[in-house]
Amino acid sequence: MKESRYNFWVGDGPDRQVYNGLSGQVVRVPATQREPIAAFLAGDDGAEVDVAVMHQLVAGRMVINDDTDEVALLQERYQRTRRNPDAFHLTIVTSLGCNFDCSYCYEAKHPSLLDEAVQERLLRLVATKLASVRRFTVTWFGGEPLVGKAALLRLSDEFLSLTAAAGVAYAASIITNGHLLTATVAAELRERGVLSAQVSLDGPPEVHDKRRPLNGGNGTFDTILANLVAVVDILPLSIRVNIDADNAGDYERLLRLLASAGLAGRVTVYPGRIVRTDADSRAPAASYGATCLPVREFATVERRFLDIATELGFGTPGTVHPVRAPCTAVRDNELVVGSRGELYKCIETVGSPGEVIGNLLTWPQPGDRLLKWLAYDPFSDDECRSCAALPVCMGGCAYHAMSDRLSDSRCSTFRFAHEEQVAELVRRRTTGLLIRPVAPAGGD
Repeated sequence: MKESRYNFWVGDGPDRQVYNGLSGQVVRVPATQREPIAAFLAGDDGAEVDVAVMHQLVAGRMVINDDTDEVALLQERYQRTRRNPDAFHLTIVTSLGCNFDCSYCYEAKHPSLLDEAVQERLLRLVATKLASVRRFTVTWFGGEPLVGKAALLRLSDEFLSLTAAAGVAYAASIITNGHLLTATVAAELRERGVLSAQVSLDGPPEVHDKRRPLNGGNGTFDTILANLVAVVDILPLSIRVNIDADNAGDYERLLRLLASAGLAGRVTVYPGRIVRTDADSRAPAASYGATCLPVREFATVERRFLDIATELGFGTPGTVHPVRAPCTAVRDNELVVGSRGELYKCIETVGSPGEVIGNLLTWPQPGDRLLKWLAYDPFSDDECRSCAALPVCMGGCAYHAMSDRLSDSRCSTFRFAHEEQVAELVRRRTTGLLIRPVAPAGGD
């Protein structure tokens, strides 16, 4: 037997905790057992190993058979989940127009709305797909999706009707700037299967309003905050704080403002890393690279952000968990639908003519632009194959990995902050547990 290559040990007291990236499990091990376990795995049959602890390590995949090829297991998981035939997902751009003028936006916006002809073609696609899937999900996106609210509500009603008739589960979410997300609108969305909303706030008012103003320059913070307070009991909310070098010192004041508004314990908050883009030279983000934080530096900011958010009582997402096929870009049964019916595989490329892979009018008609996404394979990259963070990111961002200029941004922060992230996971999972019970190892 041997120790998994994806083990991460933390702790320096009477106990050690070990996290396994492939299984996602955590086991607490007495410090006195660390050396006997290592000796036993090195071939010392006389090592005094606690059998119960060893059973836990085997169940959690921390200890595996000598002939186990963990990279092959991950590769099989990746290929199986990128070709999930039971689920169909669409990201739908109801409008590439927007009421905001954000300085780092990666879209070259134009005032297009999802017109009736595109909606009809979209409904035909969905009706066809529902015959062969068990679950259909939608992310409403933009531009600003609520600029195209009429199409969003009409399509939602149709999706609910079609999925009910087909016996297919349906759910949706929305990514919105929050300025139009009133209580009335939130109720309309909830009635139509939208189960969560993501909204961005980039700092306290004077910071956010500079970075995310309305077209014309007026501030947006006060309206967004009032909307969040009004809708928090209607729609589950996550607040994304987009961070670069310019505002990396401002998020604590924002979090305290949100707490004082009564949102602590009622919303999830998390930091988002602003990155440069190659997708469209016309987009603001194309000239915004100077202030973007390298992944290693952002990992430090992220850890401190989540610590403060937790102290204030906010929900925060877990940053450590096994990943399968990581995003729409590399999953076969997922598409991004543009406001003119054009199709993409990555939301970061929306609005870029050079990244269009087809159109609803003629889909499916595979071509080179689609094949580049479906042929992407992180396991062909020697650096990914040898990286201990592979189970947690599965190659990271495919779009960035395929660009020489952006490849440094493909990785998740786990690669650079695994000790801190595992320690936080252990704190959440193992409080009060001597050894965390784990399920027997299975196919995943």
